[in-house]
Amino acid sequence: MERTFFLEVVTPERTFFSGECSSMVLPTLDGLYGVLAGHEPMVTAVESGVFKYRTPDGMWHFAAVGKGFAEVMPESTILLVTTAERPREIDEQRARQAMERAQQRLHTLPTDQQEYTFSRAALERAKARLEAKRMQRKK
Repeated sequence: MERTFFLEVVTPERTFFSGECSSMVLPTLDGLYGVLAGHEPMVTAVESGVFKYRTPDGMWHFAAVGKGFAEVMPESTILLVTTAERPREIDEQRARQAMERAQQRLHTLPTDQQEYTFSRAALERAKARLEAKRMQRKK
């Protein structure tokens, strides 16, 4: 039997997941980062993107997550993110519209740094939502 570790994924609104898992892959500043039971302790920044984790039954689960942090310990991991959405919770049409709006705002070359940062974050969230839906369909 595969070793497992306790995973908790928390957003400001809810506990998205709390339970055992055998592995996970999260989006970080340096790309995708995999974690298995017994991993060395670390803290890392999480970027908007697709997060996936495998439960002890061997099933992979996908989620679109927002920015945050992960604390990885040998026997447990906690992921604190701004948002976490299962593919079934995502309205694909709404995500496409959000992506188009963000792209339009970015193409107008905003002079305000705050507006640019907001638009870039909105674009990344929309892309993550669409990618999570796509990955769920492939499963």
